[in-house]
Amino acid sequence: MRDTLLESLKKKDSGTTGKGMDRARDILEAARALFAAEGYAGLSMRGVAAALGISLSTVQHYYRDKDTLLEAVLLYQMDQYQAAVAELSGVLADAGPEARLRAAMALFLTEARRPEVGGVFMEIWSLANRHPAAARVLEQVRLRERKQFMRLVQGVAPALDEGELARRARLMIALIEGLTVQLSRGDGGEEETGALVRAAETALLGIARD
Repeated sequence: MRDTLLESLKKKDSGTTGKGMDRARDILEAARALFAAEGYAGLSMRGVAAALGISLSTVQHYYRDKDTLLEAVLLYQMDQYQAAVAELSGVLADAGPEARLRAAMALFLTEARRPEVGGVFMEIWSLANRHPAAARVLEQVRLRERKQFMRLVQGVAPALDEGELARRARLMIALIEGLTVQLSRGDGGEEETGALVRAAETALLGIARD
């Protein structure tokens, strides 16, 4: 996650020490929580400073304005998501293609159920229509996701050409995004949510294999 922090601090006027990197991470964590709970309108430099008990000038030392902070938060959130997938891929390097696919689906669906993840993604999708930073980050993430899903699908359906792999990957991503929207509304109890997630897993596996 260090590369993400360095990238997020590229507009900072001076270099950053190890202790400063820890402070930057704390700021991004606080900003992400605020963004997930209150959206773009509720995200403010003062709010982040208050949440951490630090001065506004300290936050501005690392992220000079709200848009700089927003872009950093989006990159940080997305890279955490991608890092979890990369870690899973490393752990399952010796597993069979279907085992890797099932494990990846379980990870994505677990993430979709987390309220903070749903809150951040809902805001990003909304912002992408009118905010350049959100649109850039979303495009980066979707491209990386598509490549990951294409590799997973290719493992269980090696005969598919690249065009079909891309189509199936996009359809799987759309299903997961749609599920994230549904779960973010909090409709139904835990039993209904569990049933919906299991149905989504079955559908995703079917898209990949059939």
